[in-house]
Amino acid sequence: MIRSIVLSAAFAAIALPAAAGTAFTAKLATPADSQSSVVAAKAVWTCNGDTCIADLNRRTATVRTCKKVASEVGALASFGTANDSLSEEELAECNTAAED
Repeated sequence: MIRSIVLSAAFAAIALPAAAGTAFTAKLATPADSQSSVVAAKAVWTCNGDTCIADLNRRTATVRTCKKVASEVGALASFGTANDSLSEEELAECNTAAED
């Protein structure tokens, strides 16, 4: 019984870093006038100039997530993580949700 508890605790400790968010970057098509924060895709995005950043509980960029961000901040020039970005076609679809 104690061994099971110890093993469970060890696996939980190993899994915690995996639960940390992945850094996402949204490059704005038009730079913001001032620094701001918006909530989109269940995260707080900090925007400064032409860049908005947030940590999301997912690993890959999706059009669905991009649309949620674009609907709050406007058209995007790029969207993704250090390892995964949307294609030009996906970005065009994302930007259909942007507020004009």
